[in-house]
Amino acid sequence: MIRITLKIILLFFLAGQSSAQHDNRYDPFDWVMYRQLGAITSVTEGFRYFYIGTEMGGVVRIQSIGHQLDEPITQAQGLKSNHISAVYFDRHTGRLWVIAGDYIHSSHSREGDWDIDNISYWGLPRQTTIMRMGSSQNYVWVHASSGYVKLDHISGIFLGTYTFPDEENIQWNSSTNFPSQDLDIMSEYSLSDGWLAMGQSAVNPYGTDWRITTFFQGKMGDVVAGMADGTIFVGNNSMKYLDPITAGIGNNDVQFIMDEAALILGGRQSANTHGLTYFYTRRDILEINSFNDNINLTAGPYYCAVRAGDEIWYGGNDLIAVYDEKDDFWRTLDETRGFKGQIITSMVADSEFVWVASSSGIFRLDQQTKRINDLWFEKMFDHIFIYDLELVNDQLWIATNYDLSIVDLKNNKLMNQKTVGSLGNMKGMENLLSGFKVIERFKDEIMVSTKQGVWSFDLSKQEWFELLDASVYAGYEITDLVRTKKFIFLATNDGFIRYDLKDRFIRDYHYDFIGQVYDMKLRKKHLWLGTSNGLIKFKWTKD
Repeated sequence: MIRITLKIILLFFLAGQSSAQHDNRYDPFDWVMYRQLGAITSVTEGFRYFYIGTEMGGVVRIQSIGHQLDEPITQAQGLKSNHISAVYFDRHTGRLWVIAGDYIHSSHSREGDWDIDNISYWGLPRQTTIMRMGSSQNYVWVHASSGYVKLDHISGIFLGTYTFPDEENIQWNSSTNFPSQDLDIMSEYSLSDGWLAMGQSAVNPYGTDWRITTFFQGKMGDVVAGMADGTIFVGNNSMKYLDPITAGIGNNDVQFIMDEAALILGGRQSANTHGLTYFYTRRDILEINSFNDNINLTAGPYYCAVRAGDEIWYGGNDLIAVYDEKDDFWRTLDETRGFKGQIITSMVADSEFVWVASSSGIFRLDQQTKRINDLWFEKMFDHIFIYDLELVNDQLWIATNYDLSIVDLKNNKLMNQKTVGSLGNMKGMENLLSGFKVIERFKDEIMVSTKQGVWSFDLSKQEWFELLDASVYAGYEITDLVRTKKFIFLATNDGFIRYDLKDRFIRDYHYDFIGQVYDMKLRKKHLWLGTSNGLIKFKWTKD
């Protein structure tokens, strides 16, 4: 009977635990998610890293030696949520503990292979707030607003709830509710990059006051301070000097990725959106152009971007924001420039003009005057949703729901997919094609997505051929394309697909943490995804 009872208890315990690694084929950081952080919630010190819990961006890792930013721990590493109530490193066992959403996670590797329990098993009252985490030599403790929870420090088995801990010598993390030092101590430190400490807050170089949420002093004199805007200050006690680190992006819905020396990111706006992001991936440096801190940069959603000489144009809702890199100056173009309010969906530029596609047509802006300078064909597209543009030599390719239009700018001629060249193996299908959404150039080919498949136009042969059948993406909506010689990646409204053009092998990537993919950029061994859940980096060569 005792043996049977123990088996039942073990089964209940195993049922409550799970490993959240989304696919065992991958190493923990083959997938990396970058998000807006929100406020800093907690800080703990490990053997190699400071682990920093955030409101929206998972666990930030900063190296103890050198204070360099490393890849974060998020849902891409198997956490159940990116909202971190508490993070704690137990020096007695070497395990990292994370309370994310309604789950407590622990891992000996401190990167993945999580053991997970639902904190509802603890029987705490509803609306209980997690205050901080700590450990003694034999147990892990969770301080909640309703009491203290005692856990086994290896298995995480729930051992009871206490009004006060039944042991002493508990080492705690630093949290928003219980910082390791009084927050006024920040005034004793000098801050770099134009920041100024003011009691329990700090003022950034643009004059915005941000609340200090947590302050941590490490065993070797290192200092970590977290702010309500997600800024992290690191330094040490000997110099009394702290440097700010930006560890998150400006918003969590990334609609476009502009691939230059830095990846430039923008997307839909929420109540927490800060601005546009510059990500220097080789050095892991993030910079945010904040809406609040830049005069003439209008807050709002941004869906696309294009370079026009020394300027970068950002297409939004009812407006275009233009940044002059040479003069470091922003300006906003709106309906006063001659175009009606609409969603800007795509933009392309030549040496003199910027072609702008929108939810209600197409127009051309002069780069110098920033005013409408249309030609003869734009009125044909009035009140038509334009999904994508591509400028190929003297041809402007225009994707709409029912037609693919090609404007010969040199000879003032309007064509479509049926008349631009030889039909090739499109013959017989040319009148059936619809849902033209994405146009992408690859070497001497123009790829076009439709509901019936992806087609490619050979610019040298002036002929169409079918690249892949619609069965490859099985009814998903294609939102972007990117290609190598052998593979084509298809972004969809639910993850993405990699298709082997030679072997016809399909690999689906529909993990929950990816969400909807809007844009993709391929940089050698990494595929960068702009998604509804942030910016995701995938080491695609692993497959």
